[in-house]
Amino acid sequence: MNGDAIVWMIIFLSIVIGDGLALYLYKKKKIPLWVSAIVLALLSLVIVSSFVSLGIYYGNKNPGNNAGDEWQGIAFAGGFIAIVLALNAIIMFVIGVILNIYTFIKKKQKT
Repeated sequence: MNGDAIVWMIIFLSIVIGDGLALYLYKKKKIPLWVSAIVLALLSLVIVSSFVSLGIYYGNKNPGNNAGDEWQGIAFAGGFIAIVLALNAIIMFVIGVILNIYTFIKKKQKT
């Protein structure tokens, strides 16, 4: 499995698990969607730093495979993952704020 496939797997799994959990909690009326977006943005930092540190650890553990490599690829991959997950969190935050405004206006019109 090449590095690109690993990056896309991490992005896909992070978005599916994070968004799925956020939507589940929103539908059960436990946590507003915008709060879940903030939590997802903070967790994306943990996901990216874990990915980068594990990549560097694996690379340093097997130095014969990557002689002369200075690990720019893992840094670029981590940055790309961070940007994608941050954009996902921003989109979810905007949707959550719009839904809260919509429900506030809808409740105000009923009274």
